[in-house]
Amino acid sequence: MNKIKRFFLSLIYPQRCPYCDRLITYEKIACDDCKKEFPETYSMNYAKGGFPCCSPFFYKDGFREAVIRFKFHNRRGYSQNLAVVLSDCIKKYYDPGAIDYITYVPMFPLKQRMRGYNQSKLLAGDIGKELGIPFNTFLKKVKDNEPQHTCTSKAQRRENVKGVYKTVNTENIKGKTVLIIDDIITTGYTLGECCRVLERKSKAKIICATLCAKNDINSG
Repeated sequence: MNKIKRFFLSLIYPQRCPYCDRLITYEKIACDDCKKEFPETYSMNYAKGGFPCCSPFFYKDGFREAVIRFKFHNRRGYSQNLAVVLSDCIKKYYDPGAIDYITYVPMFPLKQRMRGYNQSKLLAGDIGKELGIPFNTFLKKVKDNEPQHTCTSKAQRRENVKGVYKTVNTENIKGKTVLIIDDIITTGYTLGECCRVLERKSKAKIICATLCAKNDINSG
């Protein structure tokens, strides 16, 4: 987003550091203290099924708090600043010029109405603007499954996401490259199932990016 637009938006919606929630000036993406905590290297993991997923942060400390506030405490305004960081990570691991579309992991409609927004959709839209890549919805969630963190085994996590997602608007993306955005990759089963369903139906190449990754994402 250009600086002039960010300036005028900041007059209505004051900018806050996503990682500590302190007020910051419009041209910054984080306060100086939190910016010092940014890792020097990014993380590359794989969603279940072998789909690559890059992430700028591990899910800990201020980065974990940023996701929680963004996701559960109506900090929609974080999206633009978070999108800048995740866009930089995407440019490091992928060629943005080779990505045809950006999409996101959907929420079950009732839960999205209760929350008021889907944080992954907001983030994907802002990343699309940052990178100049078309944004579209290619998945919908048709089953309100149990949260993955309530599952105690890999088999339960795998079964819990089966039949949860369906594709939409995929008629013209055969052979295209689609980037799926989510807030966090933990076990990799949710994102992997989204990738699997979309790849099977559309015959597109699927890659992923998330704000955070669990340290041990690919260990089990």
